[in-house]
Amino acid sequence: MKTLLTLLLITHIATGFTALMVGLIPMFSQKGSRLHNRAGLVYVYCMITVAITALLLCGLQPFKMMRLFLTGIAVFSFYLCFTGWRATKQKKGQAAPLDIALTYGTLVIGAAMVLFGTYLLVLNGLSFMPIVFTFFGVLTGQFAWKDYQKRKQPTLKMDWYFQHFIRMGGSYIATFTAAAVTNVPRLLPANAPEWTHTLVWIAPSIVGGMLIGRTVRYYKQKFASKSAGMAVS
Repeated sequence: MKTLLTLLLITHIATGFTALMVGLIPMFSQKGSRLHNRAGLVYVYCMITVAITALLLCGLQPFKMMRLFLTGIAVFSFYLCFTGWRATKQKKGQAAPLDIALTYGTLVIGAAMVLFGTYLLVLNGLSFMPIVFTFFGVLTGQFAWKDYQKRKQPTLKMDWYFQHFIRMGGSYIATFTAAAVTNVPRLLPANAPEWTHTLVWIAPSIVGGMLIGRTVRYYKQKFASKSAGMAVS
């Protein structure tokens, strides 16, 4: 068992690190190029492996609150990554049975995180862990619920494009955050103020969210200008 856990941990760390490195390539390479597509596919495979190994490590090791929470983050990051990748295969909104099953499964996981966070809140009062469990549970469920509702509505033009880079970007932010909260506190001095630890949790989401928002505005303006030019001609 010890050998298996060691192998799973090494695989989890190696694929997580690879995802963080390779994930930068699609962000800065030409969209739709071979480099962009291949690096993105490597990132997807890495995130699948990260999620599977996280679930196995959580189930095979003694219970720890942080381990359970980081497993939830791994599932959340994987779901964003997978649905972001699948958006390029579903430009007309069609969904395969696997997509539907993952949506339902993620809805269950999101609800479980919210319920567990609420339980911790009742048990221990207002503290950091109940808040983050509930917050990320709501966030996870919200993305899955949006996908569930979207399958009942007509797909907007270029909706797949925005879903692709928003979700892939969100997946990278979640993965970076998980890596940061696991490793950065070890590098901080023992007497580091509490706000530095909180900053590690929120800074990636703030910075990453601003960059994604800026990218959305850029491409909306670009597509709007292109549509206006075609209408004039």
